[in-house]
Amino acid sequence: MLNINNLHVAYGEIQVVWGISLTVPGQSIVALLGPNGAGKTTTLKAVVGLLSPKAGDISFKEKPIVGKAPHEIVNTGLTLVPEWRGTFSTLTVLENLELGAFPKRGRPYKDQSLQEVFEIFPRLAERKNQLAGTMSGGERQMLAIGRALMTKPELLILDEPSLGLAPLIVENTFEVIKRINQQGVSILIVEQNVHLTLETAHYGYIIESGRIVKEGVCSALLQDPAVKEAYLSL
Repeated sequence: MLNINNLHVAYGEIQVVWGISLTVPGQSIVALLGPNGAGKTTTLKAVVGLLSPKAGDISFKEKPIVGKAPHEIVNTGLTLVPEWRGTFSTLTVLENLELGAFPKRGRPYKDQSLQEVFEIFPRLAERKNQLAGTMSGGERQMLAIGRALMTKPELLILDEPSLGLAPLIVENTFEVIKRINQQGVSILIVEQNVHLTLETAHYGYIIESGRIVKEGVCSALLQDPAVKEAYLSL
């Protein structure tokens, strides 16, 4: 579904990503893991059109997307939930969700998508008239994911979905990720909670200093001595 081949990304003269390649198959959960500053978010920004690669190819559903504007990429069925969540604090929950359906791809399904989001996140239905800025961190994360689902994505990209959340909310968030995937949406996830991510995802890539240093099925990565030592405190 998503194919990244030999991707190089730089900020001016400073190169951050060096020739990485990864694949997200249809109906899968793929993890991109690594320390802070390794190039994870930079990679995601290149995928969704927020950064122009220095070199390399990115294709989605076998069609190239390098050079497309972010709104054009959303309309192909690929949506990012950024690390900062990006909800509009002065708008209500319902207004935030309705904005998610504004792209051309999502408009025909707005009412259907809204009901599906409320089924996944009953709390959002209960608080649909509440201002987003008055919600807890966990509720805003629900809203950010819900708004992304309003675009009718085939691939959902999640950047640090558990950031700043209480442990119980983190576990609930990962259960939601599994449920969304079971409904047919592929997921690419960047996350600092390595253990929970590897238990949830099907395949993982580990990036260090802008290069992929290890990859494999997540059950194998969980048992890998180097991964245990570096990321699982074992």
